[in-house]
Amino acid sequence: MKYILNLLAAIFSFSAIAQTTITSTDFMIAGDTVGVSTTTDLSIDFQTTGQNSTWDYSNLMENSQLFEIAYDISTAGMVVEFQFGTFAPPQYQASFYQPFDGLPLDQLGGILPVSIESINRLTKIENDKVTYLGYSLEVDGQQVGFRSDTIEAAYVFPLNYGDNYSSRGYTKMDFNPVFDSQFIQYRQRESNVDGEGQLITPFGTYNTIRIHHLITELDSVRVNLGGFNQWFPINRTISEYEWWDNNLKRPVLKIETEGAMGSETPTRVTFLNHQLANLPKNSIEVAVYPNPSSDFINIQSKEIIQKVNVLSSTGKIVNSFVLNSSSISIDLQDLALGMYTLQSITQNGQSFNPIVIK
Repeated sequence: MKYILNLLAAIFSFSAIAQTTITSTDFMIAGDTVGVSTTTDLSIDFQTTGQNSTWDYSNLMENSQLFEIAYDISTAGMVVEFQFGTFAPPQYQASFYQPFDGLPLDQLGGILPVSIESINRLTKIENDKVTYLGYSLEVDGQQVGFRSDTIEAAYVFPLNYGDNYSSRGYTKMDFNPVFDSQFIQYRQRESNVDGEGQLITPFGTYNTIRIHHLITELDSVRVNLGGFNQWFPINRTISEYEWWDNNLKRPVLKIETEGAMGSETPTRVTFLNHQLANLPKNSIEVAVYPNPSSDFINIQSKEIIQKVNVLSSTGKIVNSFVLNSSSISIDLQDLALGMYTLQSITQNGQSFNPIVIK
């Protein structure tokens, strides 16, 4: 009997201290959507960590809502699909693409002679790692893609408390012949699973591990000004603090910061929103036309559409239409030019359809 009691105690002790392990199955696949909330609480604590931690962020105040979407490569346009689709070399065959606002090209909006819209990052999910393969951009209405010469490993599996790894990525974007300019990005990543424990948000409590990604980025842009080539350096130090639990497709909580003069300033905080996540999951067939459009978009479905959300390139809801019809025409004339996504919601499912406003 004593042996049995000791065995049960050992089993209970092991289960009580079991820690979260993150693998590739905890990440998004093409077609997945995740609803998240954002907050502007720049005083949020991102320093506290360690083993058996309790992170209580239950008082986070939601500022806005958005959807993170993993788009299928077949919707990226012919050029990008050729570069990152099934006909690309194996190492460049992406699992999906997502909108990405981490390229600092917006800082040079007054210098670049063209408009750059709809920046996306190409991601590949494998059993042992997640890699970033390159980028796609819409430059004056043309979709172009750029493969990374050195592919960055963002995650290495399995991930447990105490693990660490490093990686680097190098990408050169030559915009010729669209316009005479080049962008060079060099990223050095140091990732450390520096915490494990209980995370509390306004939407629930989770058993998580925390990953701290420290990214040193040395970028430069060459622009032809008055016949002279000028290089503009853009150097940044970025930290991403992520709390992961199983089967949730993205971090439960993510805090992004930028460093300057020895200090860090939060730039964005996002966390899972289960109210958005509880929307019906099934994909429904929806016809959207004309696409591109300059004013009105028609939406048709075999089911009654209850609501349509218009999402920006970053997934933020910029307009909503409450409906009760299988056919509707919506006015998008007030939107700025660029790429958007229409989210159509019915009682049985939802769809996400990329659209272009020109």
